[in-house]
This record gives sequence, structure tokens and C-alpha cells, in this order.
Amino acid sequence: KEQVDARISQGLVNKSKVAVGKSYWEIIATNVFSLFNILLFAVAALMIYGGYYDSLFFLAVLIPNILIGLYEDIHARRLLAKLRLVTQSKITVIRDGKRIEIPISEVVLDDICEFSRDAQICVDGPVLNGSLAVNESFLTGESKNIYKAIGDEVFSGSYVTSGTAIVRANKVGTMCFVDQIQSKANKFRRSPSVILSSLRKMFRYIAAIVLVMTSAMTLVTFFIGNLNSETDFIKFIGPLSGSLVSMIPSGLYLLTSVALATAVINLANKNARIQDFYSVEMLARTNVLCVDKTGTITDGNMRVRHVLSLIETIKQEQIKQIISNLLIATKDDNITAKALKEYFNYDLTMGVVTSLPFNSENKYSAATFKTGKTYVLGACEYINIENKQVIQRKTQEYTSKGYRVLILAESKENITGTSINAICQPLAMVVLEDNIRPDAVNTFKWFADNDVSIKVISGDNALTVSEVAKQAGITNAERYVSLENMGVQDVKNIADKYTVFGRVNPEQKEALIMSLKEKGNTVGMTGDGVNDILALKRADCSIAMASGSDAAKNVSHIVLLDSNFDHLPQVVAEGRRVVNNLQRTCSLFLVKTIFATLTTLVFILVMLFTRNANIEYPFRTNHLYMWETLALGIPAFFLALQPNAEILEGSFLRNIFEKAIPAGLLITITSLIPFLLLILQNNGIFESGISNVDQAVGTAVISFTILSLLVLFTVCRPLDKYRLFVFAGSSLFVIAFFLYGLLTTINGYYGISLLKIRFDELNYLNYFLAVILAVLLGSIYYTATYIFKKIKKEKENENI
Repeated sequence: KEQVDARISQGLVNKSKVAVGKSYWEIIATNVFSLFNILLFAVAALMIYGGYYDSLFFLAVLIPNILIGLYEDIHARRLLAKLRLVTQSKITVIRDGKRIEIPISEVVLDDICEFSRDAQICVDGPVLNGSLAVNESFLTGESKNIYKAIGDEVFSGSYVTSGTAIVRANKVGTMCFVDQIQSKANKFRRSPSVILSSLRKMFRYIAAIVLVMTSAMTLVTFFIGNLNSETDFIKFIGPLSGSLVSMIPSGLYLLTSVALATAVINLANKNARIQDFYSVEMLARTNVLCVDKTGTITDGNMRVRHVLSLIETIKQEQIKQIISNLLIATKDDNITAKALKEYFNYDLTMGVVTSLPFNSENKYSAATFKTGKTYVLGACEYINIENKQVIQRKTQEYTSKGYRVLILAESKENITGTSINAICQPLAMVVLEDNIRPDAVNTFKWFADNDVSIKVISGDNALTVSEVAKQAGITNAERYVSLENMGVQDVKNIADKYTVFGRVNPEQKEALIMSLKEKGNTVGMTGDGVNDILALKRADCSIAMASGSDAAKNVSHIVLLDSNFDHLPQVVAEGRRVVNNLQRTCSLFLVKTIFATLTTLVFILVMLFTRNANIEYPFRTNHLYMWETLALGIPAFFLALQPNAEILEGSFLRNIFEKAIPAGLLITITSLIPFLLLILQNNGIFESGISNVDQAVGTAVISFTILSLLVLFTVCRPLDKYRLFVFAGSSLFVIAFFLYGLLTTINGYYGISLLKIRFDELNYLNYFLAVILAVLLGSIYYTATYIFKKIKKEKENENI
């Protein structure tokens, strides 16, 4: 202990930086310093300079939204940090002559560490006792096992695939030779998010449009002579800010962040740790889920069902003694070994010369004893035994019923290298059975009902796995194949032809995942061991169990803290809620952007071709307050949080633009008609009842605000109690807002009216026209939307 304290005081501790979701700087940058927020704050500064204080109300929405985003992201980050403490990797060290378990971050220089199967090595140092098979793929690029004996060096970041050994920590933390490589190996890959890539692409185009429109409006205004003085510039700030603020969908990115952060918090309460926000989305998009038999279909517990002698000269007690000695010699600690230890509970009596622990390549374990005999225990297919065909027929009697069968065999030759090549005499057959999870049938039925195909990938006998999969209710479980001795290219060719794959090695697992992805699928993968790492890294969304290896947890996007696969449908449902609701609400933001862009373009062109100094962009930020807050921002926030487990369909961008473009065009046309009527009346062509700009603006604002509620109504369909409440609440507040503006004007307080509508200028004809425009164009929009949906549904049915 004194040496440990001294090392800690000297800073010789195994400390390393571990990312927990977004960093605080990333949270601040995402929520505060986004391009659109910077533009909006710049506009606000200009408006303050120009004295447009009553037009700054958009900040009352923007700033709380930023604060909500910061709170949600920080809360999610802290929650993730707490969950990491629960699943933090631990290691056994020997101090003061006693074995104790500590977090890997508390290992100090010269600590004596013990590593066994599935552990991730966290220090550099020599093997003092025992032997290991390790995976150093992060260093060598190959996933082949490398065997380490006494005196050999092991490296931080590698994974133990079999064996147990004592290692001295010669290097810790940043002292490790492979520290930089280790940080890359440990760090999970961010999910290939469709939402994130779609929003980034869309924002790049919108940002370009905003900058082009701003520049064009400025240049045209200058060209017609309306920017010759400071007074002109202050006057120009009004139309510029009205156009710019309307074009920027500032709440869209923030709403996405809040929706995903809320999903992370909800899932944390359901014992699921999400490595990054967008992992939720990718699991929701998964249409092929690859699972192992153990830990997913079964609960990870096994028991010995039968022990059968294969020769008359050996008795049950001898079999039990041999297997007990073999287990003690190899120090195997996997699920199978634990089941065997419970049944074969004897002491070591024969003395060990050398041992070969179980690994995923050999599919067997072996040990040579001082009696001069070598015993092998493993899968029949992988052991070179006498009368192999006869023995395989006997094992098939049990594998066809879903049991797992191990063969105990004897060899007169000692273990040489990493395998047993000599012909062995079969002694006994050990039959084990899995416990199928109680809710497995319901879980897999849920996936089948939700169009998610299941692929079972296992290292066990294919027939055994197929029978277990049938019992769990997995669709097409009878379609099975063994990948024993099959090449990687052959594996890729059959990936979509079978449901159950047996005798799969790590490279073949990776090939299956790659092939399924190449065929256009979004592939999820569950795993819990070192042999799953290659496949987990290839999957679009990887899921690990907390009870699994540190290696699997480190590279996975989602960790189920209670190791309960039955909770996975809840995770998928949460992801679908986020994606479906974002597709539903994002279109609301884009409608305003399309409206502002098109109306700005029209007025720029009119200003340019008429060169009339009296023409300017007519809408101010105040005119859109009702739309932005009551028919957009607040409803979008509540709609994004509603439960929604519908199956995801179509492209994210296509789905939102299909809703946004028609609505944007509709509202643009509605807002321009009053100005067209103004021109017609002023030129004596038609008596429209609109004789000045204030009347045109008031008529347009009333029309497009009513239409914005119609767009909200279509987004809320099909209505349920929740969405009806959101729509009704928004509508009532819009009416209240109009009444407020009307009453303040009637009572002579126009100067403090937030709406900036001259209600005193409006006549009954203007109100009538506004309602007629909203009803007429709204009916056209609603009818066109209904016909489009019907045609789309008919085409989908034809394709089916």
C-alpha cells in the first residue's frame, strides 16, 4: 500500500481521457455558436443599433431554446458519466499479497495484474506467470490470436481471447507505447446518422441561400439609391432583419438536439447507455438485426443434461474427475465452463504439465497432465477423433433437439504449439442445454411485426442453434447453414439466403455484416465477447450487454446495463419516436424558410426591375411572431416528444420536403396576392379594397397565419388526443394574440403592439379577403395533399 500511495503521489497512475458523449465545448458550440445563431445575434445587434427594440421578440424564443438545449445536453452528458461508472472496466491486482478488484484507472506503475478471457489489457508489461492468447488487431491489423507465455510482452489496448496470466505493469497511462493507438481502439465510432448528415447538407444549402439573398437585397437596395446615408441604413435594417430571421430555421437543429437528448435520458432510465445521441436513430432504422444465441435468445445460463460414456472401460466418476482436472488446468471461465464446473466439482489430482485454454478458433480446450495423458474437450467437428462419423451421428441426435454437445477425448501425445493434431480416442459425450429467455418469443415476435429480420450468428453447431431459434419463435429459423471451413467470399454470397449461421469465426461474422450492409440493409449487431469486436465495428448500430467483455462494451454504440435483450424493442421504439416526430415537425420549420426565401426573391426582382425607391421587403420580424411561436416553435417541441413507434419509411429529407414545399408555395402565394391586389387598385384596374401597404401587410399576415395553422393541422394528422390538444391550444393562442393586437390598436396603443399590424387601417373587406384567401387556398392545399397521399399509397401497394 505504501508503494501504491507513492506511485499515486508521483502521478504514475493509469489515467486516460475518456469521452463521455459530447464535451462541454461541443455542447456550447452546438447550441450557442451555430452559424444561424451567430447570424441571428448579428441581426439583433443591428436592430438594437437601429432602435427596433419591439422587433427583438424573436430573442425571447431563441435564448430560452438555447438554454433548453444546453440543459438537455449537459444533463445527458452527466447521466452518461454516471452510467459509465456503473459499467467501468475493472481489473484484479495483487497488493499486500491479496487479490483485490479495482477500476483500471487506479492501476499504478509496477502493479501485479491478473488478466483472463475477454478482458481488455490496460497496461504494458511482461507475463510473469500463466499464458494468454491475445488479439492485437489494433496494432497488427490482423485478428489472429497471438500467444503470450512467461517473459512475453503484452500491450495496452489488446484483448484476451483465452487463458489467464499474471502481468507486471511496466508502463501505465500515457507511458504506454501504444497509448495513441489504444485511444483510437477504445473509442467507439459515431453512428452514420441519416438525420445528422441530412440536416448538415440542408443547412449548408440554406446558409448559402441566406447569404446570397442578404447580399442581393443589400446590393439592390444600394443600386436603387436607398443606402446613401445612415438614416437609409437604419431604415434598411427593418426589411433586412424581417427577411433574414424568417429564412433561418434556427429552432430546427436545436429541436433535433433536444429530441435526441431526451431519448438518451429516457433510455438511461430503462437501463440503456447510449454512447452518442445518433445511435438511437440508427437502431430505429435497423431492418436486419444480427444476434448470438447465448445472451440474446438464451439467458446465458447452461446446465449439464447428460453425461454419456462412449467406451465401456470408463465410468462416470472417471469422466467427472478428468473434466474437473481439465477445467482447473485451462482456467476457462466462459458460460460453458461455468456450467461444467457446477456439475463436475472435483479437485486437481493429476498435476498439470501444459494447457490450451478454449478459444473461438479451435472450439476446444486441452491439457497435458503428469500422468502422461492429454485430454481434449470441445466440439466434435473440430477434434480429430476415431470413428468420427459414428460419433457425429450420435451427437446429431441431441443437436437436432437444440442441445449442445461436447466430446471428451484422450490423446497419448502432449500439446505442441496451439493445437492438438494427433488422433484422439473419444471417451464421453457431455450434453448441455440452454435456458431460453422467458420473454424471447414476445421479443422476436415484436421484431417480426415491425419488419426487422433476425439473423442468428453463433459459434455453436448450426442445427443446435436452429432448434433453439425455432423455440424462440424466430421466423425462418429452419434455414440454417454451418460456416465451418467456409471462405470469406463464400460467406458473403450466402449472407441473405439463411437465417441461422453456425460454427462462425470472427472473420466470418465480419463478412456477414459487411455483405448484409452491401445489399442496402441497415444492420444492427449484438455481441458480448472479444470474438464479436470485428462485427460490432462493422455494424451500423452495435449493442453490447453489460455482462459482456470490456472490449465489446468499448466499441459498441449501445450498452444494455441489465444485460436484458428483451428491453431492446423499447430502445428501438424510442429511436422511432425521435425520427418519426422529427420528420413530422421539421417540415414546419422549412415552410417558413421556403416562404421567406421566395417572397424575398420576388421583392428583390421587383425592386431591381422597377427601380422604385418606395418598394421594399414588407414583412418585419413582428409579423411572424404568431406563426413562429404558436404555429411552429411550441407545437413542434411538444410533437417531437410524443410516443411514436411507427415503422420508419422513406428518406428523411424527402419526407420533410414533401410536406414543406407545397405548404411553403401555398403560403408564399397567399402572402403575395394582397400586394398584387394593391397594384391593381392603385392602377385603377380593379377595386380590391386594398389601397395601401399597411392593408396589404395586415391582410397577408392574417391569411398566412391562418394557413400556418392548417399546415400544423396536416402535420398533426392522424389526430389523437395529444395532437388534438396541441393543435387546439395553438389555435386558441393565435386567436388571443390577434385579439390582443386588435384591442391595443383600438385603444390607441399601436406603438406597443408586438404584431406591428395597423388594425386601424384594415376594413371589413380586408378581413373578408384574408379569410377567403385562407379558406380557398387552404382547400386547394388540403385537397392536393389528400390526392398525393392516395396516389403514393396506391403506388406502394402496386410495388408490394
